[in-house]
Amino acid sequence: MKKIYKEEEINVSVPIIFNLINNIEQYPNFLPWCTKTEVTNEFENINIGKIFISKSFINWSFSTKNTVEQNKSISLSLIDGPFDELDGRWLFKKIDDNNTHVSLEINYKFKNSLIELSIEPIFTTIMNSILESFIDQAFKIKYND
Repeated sequence: MKKIYKEEEINVSVPIIFNLINNIEQYPNFLPWCTKTEVTNEFENINIGKIFISKSFINWSFSTKNTVEQNKSISLSLIDGPFDELDGRWLFKKIDDNNTHVSLEINYKFKNSLIELSIEPIFTTIMNSILESFIDQAFKIKYND
C-alpha cells in the first residue's frame, strides 16, 4: 500500500478550511481536474462522495464514505473506483482563532498494474497539489468575506 501525507499551518480559521474541504459539491469550481461531483447524505455525520476526474486525457471517478467530525476530521473509506484499497483522513487543529494546522493522509493501492501505470502519475500529481489548492481557495474565501 502506498501513502501520501501532506500537512501545513495556514493563516485561516478552522471553520473556513474545514467547510471548504467538506463541501464536495463545490470542488469543480476551483479544482481544475475535478469535472463533477455527486454527494449523498447518509446520516448527519456521514456522506457518500463521488468525484469525477479528468486530467491528461484520462477520465475516472471514485466514491468514498466520508465520516465527518465537525471542524476536527474527515475520514475517508473507499466505496468504488480504480483502487483495490483507499482510506484517508483530513485532520484540522486550531492553533488560534486565525490559524489552523491541516493534515491529509491517504493510503491506497490500485486494482491492477495496468490501472496503476495509467492513473498513478496523475493521482500522485493531484494528491501532491491538493492541499495547496484548498489553501489557495481558503485564502480567496477569507479575503472576500
